[in-house]
Amino acid sequence: MGFLASLIHGCTIVFPSDHFDASLVLDSIVMEKCTTIYGVPTMFIAELEANQTQKRDINTLRKGLAAGSTVPLALMNKLKEQIGIETMLIAYGMTETSPVTFMSSFEDPVEKRVATVGRVMPHTAAKVIDKSGRILGKGERGELCSSGYALQRGYLDDEEKTNDVMKKDENGVVWMHTGDEGMIDELGYCHITGRIKDIIIRGMCI
Repeated sequence: MGFLASLIHGCTIVFPSDHFDASLVLDSIVMEKCTTIYGVPTMFIAELEANQTQKRDINTLRKGLAAGSTVPLALMNKLKEQIGIETMLIAYGMTETSPVTFMSSFEDPVEKRVATVGRVMPHTAAKVIDKSGRILGKGERGELCSSGYALQRGYLDDEEKTNDVMKKDENGVVWMHTGDEGMIDELGYCHITGRIKDIIIRGMCI
């Protein structure tokens, strides 16, 4: 995401290291005078902790983008107070959806940016369905599905897995079944409320 944004807008992108290291991220921000930072909430927490251990003069950051989960208001406030991030946006999606389906915007009130993952992206559609595939109304919880130009073509050499999660509706539109439980409120904001398909995480490499 960061690479595509820098390519489209003609800005510089900085990769501090080949794996996540909070101290190297902070050093790079200072050295390169970065204005925007990407990550997940656990990464931002690690960066705040690293900055407490070795205080740096970070005065160029303005915006941030988080994915993986919502960012609590308390964390947003710490990021603003300690490293200067004025606005933190939230994005939601999957690798299979290239990778963002919903995202908050700078115009969204802070309560929407901390409690939701924003509204559906342009040229992308989303729906919430029950176990039988029936489309649910706003405010109702079910499985979140998405469609549009950003969907993958399928899993490499795995037609069975592809057909299991990518399904055509009666109009021939292909929908990605995310396995995430969510609901879309009256204003179009998406709330992730759980996981329909269980995931067991045995290790993580960022």
